[in-house]
Order: sequence, then C-alpha cells, then structure tokens
Amino acid sequence: VGVLNVHTVEQREFTAGDVELLLVIGRLIAGALHQARLHRQLVARERAHENFVEQVIEAQELERRRLAGDIHDGISQRLITLSYRLDAATRATDAAAMAEQLGMARELVDLTLQEARAAISGLRPPVLDDLGLAGGLASLARSIGQIDVKVELADTRLPDHIELALYRIAQECLQNVVKHAGASTARLMFAVDDDTARLEIVDDGVGFDTFEHPLGSDEMGGYGLLSMAERAEIVGGRLNIRSRPGAGTAVTATIPLPNVADEPAV
Repeated sequence: VGVLNVHTVEQREFTAGDVELLLVIGRLIAGALHQARLHRQLVARERAHENFVEQVIEAQELERRRLAGDIHDGISQRLITLSYRLDAATRATDAAAMAEQLGMARELVDLTLQEARAAISGLRPPVLDDLGLAGGLASLARSIGQIDVKVELADTRLPDHIELALYRIAQECLQNVVKHAGASTARLMFAVDDDTARLEIVDDGVGFDTFEHPLGSDEMGGYGLLSMAERAEIVGGRLNIRSRPGAGTAVTATIPLPNVADEPAV
C-alpha cells in the first residue's frame, strides 16, 4: 500500500483526464516497486541457496571425516585387536587359555557392534526403524522440553528416504521454533491423504513477514529453513511457510506418494 501525492503550481481542480493519467502513472510506479521487491527477494534467495550449497558441501565433508575417524580410531582398531585375540586362541595350549582369549574376543565383538550402531545412528535415527515415522515424530515432540508440542500423527509407513526427510524437516523446524519463534505451544501434524504425505508444524510465536524476509535469511532461521526446503525438494515435494508478525508461523511439507494407502490416525 502506498500514497501518490500530486500538486499543481496553480490552484485548480483535476479533470477526469488528469485523474485517469495519474491512475496509470500510479499503477506503473506500483508495478515497478513490486518488481524491484521481487528482484531483491530473488537475489536474496539465490545468495542464500549458494550459501546453503557451500554449507552442505562443508557439512558432508565434515561428516565423512567424522565417520572415517570413528571407523579408524574405533571399529578398525578393535577388529585388529580381535584378530590378535583369535590368533592367540588358536595357539593356546590348553582349554582355559583358549576360553580366556575367546571371552575377550567376544567382548571386543560386542564393543565393535555398539560402535558400528552408533556410527549408523548418526546417518539414520534408529527410532525410525524401531517405531516408524509416527513413533519417531512423537518421540521427537516429547524431547522438546522448552515448549508444549501437541501431535496428530497418522500411523502410516512410508519409503525410508521419505520418512528420513520428513523426520529431519520436523527436527529442524522444532529447533527453529525453540530458537527463534518465542513460542509457548506448537502443533505437529502428519497425515497421508490419497497420494500425498503432509507434515505441518504450527507455533504461536512472534511470526515474521515472509515477503520482507525471504527463505534463508537470518530472521527465518537462516540455513535451517533453507535446509528444510531442500530436503522436501529432494524427495519431490515442496515446503510452504505462512507467517505474519505477531501471528505465529505454519510450516508445511507436502510430498507426493504414489501407491500409498491411508491408515487411521493415532
């Protein structure tokens, strides 16, 4: 909304032609301002996307280094020691010595298995395999102690890569609610309708102007919300954000699901 003030040097009334001309000029100015705002938003989005790509590459490299370190320093070293124990067991001269070496070998197997599971859990949350997406989201909601999170969850299993994407989106979104929204309550919903899965997180926080602060800006949680949008797009979906200053925020991820049947909610 804007105001166009027009004045004349000589005092006179504006004619109908004057008014029509001024309306045309006003529309042209409004269109130009709107295009300028859209351009700024596009530039900000492109800049945020470039930053996001850089951060993703850096995060992937750090994750590879972490995994390599965990495997080298933990799992591989235990396997080497396990090999020594088994060799010692084969060279044992009596049953007691063999049993001792085999007992220590068994302990090493258990420790190695625990470390392998810990490394795997860093890539995919074990709760998804144990409880499914609905159970994982419920567990995630309970883990957010700073706000009251109410849940409405469909007990429907989805392909692994989609469950992981939706879980990570919910995880990042709830973290943003805690860090940026200043909310006291939030609602987490997951539903499957026809061939579409929908995840929605609504909070009663401070909200923001989505037009003035494009996706990826610091006011919207920066890297976090852009990461959520990218996760949705990778699995063929989209992320929609609705918010107004003082009216909270609603984040909705919609993912197409061919050949997925509805199941009752819990």
